[in-house]
This record gives sequence, C-alpha cells and structure tokens, in this order.
Amino acid sequence: MPRHICHVPLRWADMDAFGHVNNVVYLRYLQEARVDMLFVHAPEQGAEHLARGVVVRRHEIGYRAPLHFRPAPIRVETWVTEVRAGSFGLGYEILDVEPDGTRTVYAVAASVLVPFDLGEDRIRRIAPREREVLESFLEPAGPVPGGAGYGATRSPSEGRARARVRPSILRHSYDCAVRFDDLDRYGHVNNVTFAEYLQEARVDFAHRYLADSMEAHEGSVVAHQSLEYLRPVSFRTTPLHVATWVTRIGTSSFDVAYEISDDDVVYVRATGALVAYDVSKHRPRPLTEAERAALAKFLEP
Repeated sequence: MPRHICHVPLRWADMDAFGHVNNVVYLRYLQEARVDMLFVHAPEQGAEHLARGVVVRRHEIGYRAPLHFRPAPIRVETWVTEVRAGSFGLGYEILDVEPDGTRTVYAVAASVLVPFDLGEDRIRRIAPREREVLESFLEPAGPVPGGAGYGATRSPSEGRARARVRPSILRHSYDCAVRFDDLDRYGHVNNVTFAEYLQEARVDFAHRYLADSMEAHEGSVVAHQSLEYLRPVSFRTTPLHVATWVTRIGTSSFDVAYEISDDDVVYVRATGALVAYDVSKHRPRPLTEAERAALAKFLEP
C-alpha cells in the first residue's frame, strides 16, 4: 500500500543545545505530516469529516539518529497501521532518501487517534468512507518505535545494576504553567505541548540533581518516549504538576516515568528512555557513579 509523503521544512529554532533537532520538535513534524494527510488530502478523497476533528490518544516515538539543521526539508512518511470502530493507528518514519534509494531514518513513531465531533464536543465512530480512505494507506507490518536509539544498547549487566539499587519512593515535582498559546483549535492543550511540559520537568530535574555529577561535555539525550493522553486540559491559571521518577538505571542509559496532573485528575502518563551522551565526541557514554547515585534516589521500578 502507498504511504503518505510530506516534506517538512526545518527551522533554526528547532535545534537544541547540542545542535540537534529537539526531541519535542519531532512530534511537531509528525503533526504537520498528519494534518497534511488527514486535513488536506483525505477530504479530497471524500473523507472530509476527518478534517473537522481528530484527537490523539497515544504517541510513541523512538529516536534513531540525531538530525542537524540544513536548508532541505525532512521527509515524513505516514501510513495506517489499523482501523477500528472508533479509532485508528498511524505509523511514521522521519527520514532522508538518497537518489540511490538509501534511507537514513531519524525517528520511527506510532499514534492512536480518535475521530472527534467538534460541534458536539465528543468522540465519534469512523464512517464507512473514512474507513475506505484510511485503509488505502494500511500497512499493518510497518516499522515500530523501540530500542534504545542513538546507538545505545542494553547489556545483561544493566539488569544486574538495577537489582543492586534499593527502590525509593521519592519523586521530583515540577509546577508547569499553561500558556494561552499552548491551546489547539479545540481549546485544549495541544498534544505536542505535553511533551514540552515533560521536557521542562526533565530539565529541571537534571539541573537540580545531576548537574553537579557531570562534566561540561557530559549530558543525555532522549532515545524513546511514550505518552498516553487520558483527559484534555483547557486553559487554566493554576499550574499543572509534573511528577518525574526513575524506573531503570543501566550502564549507559536510564528510564523515567511521568505523570501530569492537578490535585484531582491525572491528564497524561508517560515514559522515556535517556542515553548518557558525550557532547564533545557525539556518542553515548557510560553513566558516572555520581550520576547513578543521584538517579538511585528516585528509583521506583
């Protein structure tokens, strides 16, 4: 089956402190490709109701290689992985394709989406014509996000390292303000923006607890993350709480978990895998003993 192909331009502001496209920005590229597929091309094939509303229930993305700024746009291939009565799945690859057919993949991702009736403010079932259009892109066995990414692997010693550390119940808490321009056309916080909230909490965690454990050339990069959207968030003047804790400590990587909530409701649950990174050598590195000790205080397998 054919894939939908969209070419998305890179912006200088997409880069992070390492000179790579920031992990959150990849989700923006996916969103631009998804909007092009569902809001522009699907209506031309008779599935115009998809353009009226689709909400994201879940995102998962694996980062395969760093992407640097260049004037040429990046290619995003999108396909359908499944179609159910009230939801459908999308797969993505963010990549370059050389004239000889060589493919350099920077990220692989998957989403679960739900059709949304904007007028009645509720989810709805997939119509027969929408199903036909979506199934024209069906590729159930496409690539799936996963793996440590950025060349990092997990060795048997990583499991043993985790077992030696006594679990803790300490979680890092970060208050994140909701800005008015965080909202999408539905009046809810945009799905990509939640990944920004996770990043803000993660950076605050690193500055507070890991900065003294690392040299100037040492850092970490996101290799994989998964977000599950439980409830929409409308504009609010009170901040959201982002809890962060560690679920695994390996040789050169560690896993974290998050909850975005207020005093009453959990809105998003997420997980992430981070790889210790040598900025000067542009490659993964082992975690230092000081980093491991700092992370162990927040370990909650």
